[in-house]
Amino acid sequence: MRTSLLPLMVLTLAACGGDGNGGSAGGGGGGGEDIQPVTITLEEMNNSGKTGTAELQPGAASTEIAIALEPPEGDNETIHIHTGTCDSPGAEVVHDLGFTTTGLGQGQAFVTLPELTTGEYVLDIHSAKNPDEVIMCGAIPER
Repeated sequence: MRTSLLPLMVLTLAACGGDGNGGSAGGGGGGGEDIQPVTITLEEMNNSGKTGTAELQPGAASTEIAIALEPPEGDNETIHIHTGTCDSPGAEVVHDLGFTTTGLGQGQAFVTLPELTTGEYVLDIHSAKNPDEVIMCGAIPER
């Protein structure tokens, strides 16, 4: 009896199939959407004289963030994502992205890009000399 069920199980599993390359022919899971990167402008805050841009790149289960500062200088400035607005950010750090190094920053938020683009979050950079002072900020837009 066991040997007669084996061919039936193999046929059933084959019918559930895929494209023969380990994937699903229907493309399922993500709805087939092509998620595009998001670029945000970091505006000067507290007369810092600094601005920048941040590019948010979608990953499988995270978002990669690359930051370029103008002027291209500054080390050990903390990079955070908060809820709220640049004028009134939430006190809690939602994602700690690390520090700037020679005018650049790079980090990873362990949420997907669609989870960050709800219009509820801002990315800000704090002064290395005074960690409570925000020197740049940009709203992450809703998509």
